[in-house]
Amino acid sequence: MPGRVSIYNDILFKKDAKEFIRNDLIQKLNSNYNIAPTMPIPTLLNDGTYLYTHFGFLPSWAREKSSMNINARSESIFEKITFREAFKFRRCIIPINGFFEWKKEEKIPYYVSSLKSDYLALAGIWDEWFDKKLNQKIITVALITCEANEKLAPIHHRMPIVLEKEEFSLWLNSSNLQEVIKLFKVYKSENTNIYEVSTNVNKVLYNQKDCIKEIKKNTIGQLSLF
Repeated sequence: MPGRVSIYNDILFKKDAKEFIRNDLIQKLNSNYNIAPTMPIPTLLNDGTYLYTHFGFLPSWAREKSSMNINARSESIFEKITFREAFKFRRCIIPINGFFEWKKEEKIPYYVSSLKSDYLALAGIWDEWFDKKLNQKIITVALITCEANEKLAPIHHRMPIVLEKEEFSLWLNSSNLQEVIKLFKVYKSENTNIYEVSTNVNKVLYNQKDCIKEIKKNTIGQLSLF
């Protein structure tokens, strides 16, 4: 998927992306350990604006908010009419510290982060949509996904596309879509950190630091006879 993400520290991301941030509308980040669809999510647009956007993509021509998508499949993003134009002209980076996935059979949540960095820079797309209830235009975004790596696959079969800082410029600025598509690769298992967390995260409105705290399982070792 993912359908829930955590972002509580964007300092390193802003340092790595400083040459691309021309208008910082966020300044000091509001820590959020459990961002669900429709909630505000920090986003760097390819026009250089760093701001909170609506987590859930709506093309400008969409009639109803209920038609939003939180994910776009990398395998078909350049074919689907919903995503095609945004992929060509309105790409973005969504920085997170980690995301959540669930084992469906057991409804057990797991937190996924990087062993390489303190953040994950997710490839995304954006568009501007007129919200009739708010009577204003809002920026909406979706994450781009691919097949899960070997480490995550036992929990979920999809994962977001993760960009390295050396790839920011290509993703945000290039008009060569054949080169851009090369960024659609699976994040390496050896860089992936996964552990079980509390089911408190299942509650959409629960937003505490323990959302990302690892649950340590008690194990009973063999008893020595001597």
